[in-house]
Amino acid sequence: MGVRLMPGYKDPYYKRPITKGEIGCFMSHYRIWAKTTYEGLDEVLVLEDDARFEPYFRFKLQMVLNELRHLKVSWDLVYIGRKSLNDNNESQLENSKLLVRPGYSYWTLGYLLSGRGAKKLLNANPLKKLLPVDEFLPIMFNQHPQTEWLEQFEERNLIALSASPLLIYPIRYTSDDGYVSDTEDSVTVQMTNDKLVNEQNEIKEDL
Repeated sequence: MGVRLMPGYKDPYYKRPITKGEIGCFMSHYRIWAKTTYEGLDEVLVLEDDARFEPYFRFKLQMVLNELRHLKVSWDLVYIGRKSLNDNNESQLENSKLLVRPGYSYWTLGYLLSGRGAKKLLNANPLKKLLPVDEFLPIMFNQHPQTEWLEQFEERNLIALSASPLLIYPIRYTSDDGYVSDTEDSVTVQMTNDKLVNEQNEIKEDL
């Protein structure tokens, strides 16, 4: 598949390379984007397996969809679960009670994606400069604070919105008993001679 890491990537908080789990997570989302495009789907709902649904989730989701259609707003991606990292850079969508324009956000717990949005994500060719998916999405709607990462992607025109209030949250947080992460707690990988290798420098060609 020709997967290559973004040169010099370090996790903004932990200052470590990308992990195998983060690569696997990205690939799961990528395949959904590819299938959405291949099958010509207009809209999809993407949910991760650690999502906790708010009460009356289906009703609230339908309200968000109704508002999108009533306002006739153009959108590519609508977060329904995320962690906002810059509330000061967010604004309510005009004439909306349920939608905001998101700033820099973490988590990909759940989101609505349009067929056009899926094409934009694929056209960015992210497998040639891979980084975690919750860093990639804010880059694509031009709300990432790392300018050197922004510059790696020419077209940053994804139209992103977010439900507010959110419709899903994580089942557990890092401080909770029983919390396990198959992304953050997995083995890190590094870029060596343009190949993905693990900490023992074993070549991984099956990504």
